[in-house]
This record gives sequence, structure tokens and C-alpha cells, in this order.
Amino acid sequence: MKVKFVLFFTKLEEREVKEILPLLEKVESIFNLKIEKKEIKRFGEEKLKSTILWPLSVWKRIKIHQTRRIKSLYTQLVVFINNNPFTFYPQGYGKKEITIKQFLEGLIDGEVLCLHETVKFEKK
Repeated sequence: MKVKFVLFFTKLEEREVKEILPLLEKVESIFNLKIEKKEIKRFGEEKLKSTILWPLSVWKRIKIHQTRRIKSLYTQLVVFINNNPFTFYPQGYGKKEITIKQFLEGLIDGEVLCLHETVKFEKK
């Protein structure tokens, strides 16, 4: 099973992204994962929504974290398995929410936090 994380970030959330980066690097070294970072503006917000987030949101029944009024995306961490999008963070369902930071800290502690079915990650 080939796993890859892609962090889609916005320049406006620089402080939040700086908190996440050390955790991502730690997860990368523990699990020997490939981690990519892409700016949402360069990748294309509509492309990200339509090709990755919306299909996962409908299929997995999880909420996309975006602004209320204009529906702009906040920073997203997308998990790919065998080059197919599997899930994304932050994710919400009803009043439950798992942030990117909570997900990464959970992985470091050996737990996969998810609001739908999960897979196991093995340490290298």
C-alpha cells in the first residue's frame, strides 16, 4: 500500500501551517511516507474541490472546512492511498471534527483518527 499526504495550504493561514509542518515531518520519518506541499491558489481551488474534496465528502459523508460566505477553502491535508484520494483533514460530521493537528498527533501516538472507515499505517 503506497500512502502519500498532500498539504494544500493558503498563504493566509501561515501561522497554522507552521504549527503543522513539524508534525508532518515527524510523521514522514516515522512512517516513511511521501509528503507534498501545494498552495491552493496555484493548484486551483475549484479543481481541488471538484476532483478531490467533493467526491470524498459525498462518499465518506464528511464536511469540507471552508469559509461560510464565499466558500473559500482553509488548509487541507489530503491522504492518498495508491495514488487515489482516500480522505482529507480537517474533517467534520455533525458536531464532531478532527483537525489536521489532531490527526497528525494521533498518528504519532499510533492512532488513526477518522470519522469514517480507516486503514492501518505501519511504522518503517
